[in-house]
Amino acid sequence: MTIREGVNEMRYIMTNTTLNLYRRGLQEVEEVERLEVTLAEDEIAYCGSVGDAGPSTSILGPSSSILGSSASVLGPSTS
Repeated sequence: MTIREGVNEMRYIMTNTTLNLYRRGLQEVEEVERLEVTLAEDEIAYCGSVGDAGPSTSILGPSSSILGSSASVLGPSTS
């Protein structure tokens, strides 16, 4: 291999490396943009579903209790 061939090969390698890095950078930017759009769509959908439920919708009312007011965790007192 001559010096000229070695220099040409190095130019080829450097150019390909630069172009590959540039292409990967563009792919990452495109992926980030897609993720941002998806995140925004999900946030809009979530806010819409929370807004549809409204503040008055709940599984238990504000005065409801699963155990009731007379229930005890340890059971009735024996003293």
